[in-house]
Amino acid sequence: MTLKWLAMGCVASCPAVVLGQGFGASKQTVTLERKLPAAAKLPGSSFAVKATAEAAMGANCKALAADKLQSIVETDLIKYNNQLTPNQAAPDTVISIRVLNCSALVTQEYAPQFGKAAGRGQAVGYKVAADLSVTYEARSRSGGFVDAAPLNVKYNHQNNGAKATITGIMGKADQEPHTTEEIVQLLADRLAERVAARLVNTNEKVDVLLGKGGPLDEANRYAVAGQWSKYVETLETLPPFSKPEDDAYRLYNIGVGDEALGYKAETPASARKYFEQAVVQYRKAGEANPKEKYFIPPVNRIETALEHYRALEQPARPISEPLPAVSVAPPAPPTAPAAAPAARVPAAAAPAIPPAGRVAAAASTWRLTEIINNVPVVWDVIAGADLTFRGTMGAATVATGTWQYDTAKRSFDLTGYNLVLKVPFTCAFSLSSPQARGMNGVCLDQAGTKYKTDGVRQ
Repeated sequence: MTLKWLAMGCVASCPAVVLGQGFGASKQTVTLERKLPAAAKLPGSSFAVKATAEAAMGANCKALAADKLQSIVETDLIKYNNQLTPNQAAPDTVISIRVLNCSALVTQEYAPQFGKAAGRGQAVGYKVAADLSVTYEARSRSGGFVDAAPLNVKYNHQNNGAKATITGIMGKADQEPHTTEEIVQLLADRLAERVAARLVNTNEKVDVLLGKGGPLDEANRYAVAGQWSKYVETLETLPPFSKPEDDAYRLYNIGVGDEALGYKAETPASARKYFEQAVVQYRKAGEANPKEKYFIPPVNRIETALEHYRALEQPARPISEPLPAVSVAPPAPPTAPAAAPAARVPAAAAPAIPPAGRVAAAASTWRLTEIINNVPVVWDVIAGADLTFRGTMGAATVATGTWQYDTAKRSFDLTGYNLVLKVPFTCAFSLSSPQARGMNGVCLDQAGTKYKTDGVRQ
């Protein structure tokens, strides 16, 4: 009873909290019809989904995620296209998902104790930090390339026990996922949606929050009526609120308006323009008020939409076309760079390379096999003549960086950044000469763990 009267007293005596800008205890939402065209065209009407997990750190989480992804992706595909049929024996399309990273960390928070009983007190809440990263690839029955991409989803949540007690009394206690099973289920659901959305046209209704308070309430009437151009115009002409954390909700609402206009756009170019504007507004809102957790999901939602429209802008190619091949010209010996003038690097482009040491050769591709916990992980390195490289899995770029060949040490080194795991790495290989067909060495991750790696020129 005391807590209830305390909460009611705060509502009566703290008008700034209630009347300021925010989402409020009784949240206002609008429903957007989220239409996204498929980023790729599936051959045939049957498919098979195969999800596997890399046997490394977080193996249990990865295995659980892989198990869930296989069934959820199947369900999502037939939900949006009832002409498709799962067929493990003879599918027209094989969809492969490799789980690279999975973490679901729940940290308990404790109230401090003072006096004689100083130390950690009673648990008052928890924090959740979760991440799921995969590489996804779709191929036709004959092995032709259909689609591929590295995909990543995150989930963060914080629960404060005291706050949960009060909100529970007022009718809504915290019910966010906080067990490993629940968290991995949420991550798998979100990632499966992204895979399905790349392969089939999706049309779903999404409830989106609106920021409230003061003049925002007046503007929100246009959102409820679906007058999105008028909504954005009204919000943009409002004077910014004096406090950045308050103005964040005005910026966020502009993002909602731009997102809604993107879904209603008549051309891909117009849709992309509105989505890019929405990303800018959502990110500005997050920078102005980083403590607001509801600013995070819209950015992920919009970036998924942008992925689709960027893919749609690429020239279409036949399903049967094999994976892009890189023309491999025999690299010129370091002592005779004039033999391959197209592969030479201008001095201004590589000032840090000693003239008698590290040299650039013609562009080439290497198939690397990295042994991680006794499991081979295969990826390709496309080394350009400008001393940059791309790491790929299928058609998906999973890493970028620079390379160098040292003639004195006969070493081929990579310094790069993993775009999926968001971590830097280095690799060092023994290479007898620039013309060598094979090499061997080690790759080091951010934590300094070494992985034996062999390479064969393609």
